[in-house]
Amino acid sequence: MAAPSSYQGPRAEQKGQQSASQDAHIAFEKAYSQTTVGDILEEKDGALYSVTVSSSLASVIAELNIHEIGNLPVIDPNVGLVGVISERDIIRATGEFGEEALARPVRDFMTANPQTCSLEDKVGDVMIRMTEGRFRHMPVVDNDMLAGMMSIRDIVIHRVKEVEFETLRLKQLMVG
Repeated sequence: MAAPSSYQGPRAEQKGQQSASQDAHIAFEKAYSQTTVGDILEEKDGALYSVTVSSSLASVIAELNIHEIGNLPVIDPNVGLVGVISERDIIRATGEFGEEALARPVRDFMTANPQTCSLEDKVGDVMIRMTEGRFRHMPVVDNDMLAGMMSIRDIVIHRVKEVEFETLRLKQLMVG
């Protein structure tokens, strides 16, 4: 025996038709899947810091500390983006070379030819690449120029805002 209709959740009347709750879920998934790297960069303050290949590791550490960040793009003035230097790279350098590493150029320790993304890339795709590559920062390139840096933190902040907005919309649907 079927439960009375008053005890049943919203269901589609005909096969293939979607209920209001299914529509909200699909709308949410579609909105999330359509978010681009450019959308997230627009929400950031726009500051973009970098170092050159000849910068000393000590100066890189100072820049990371001043700006309270964990990764910097490395630029060759003749070529453009050639690498990134992260806290992890610095730990490896000092672990291997000790204090001597601080005077050496960043080119000796950077991660060369990093994976990059574009302003049009979908955030979900970038998250997968970052997770699979086991890195937390990715340079954003637009027309062969460094346009920004995308971090897992940026994605998480954006995602929290999306979830809060969706929660509000669902509450509004419930209230009427």
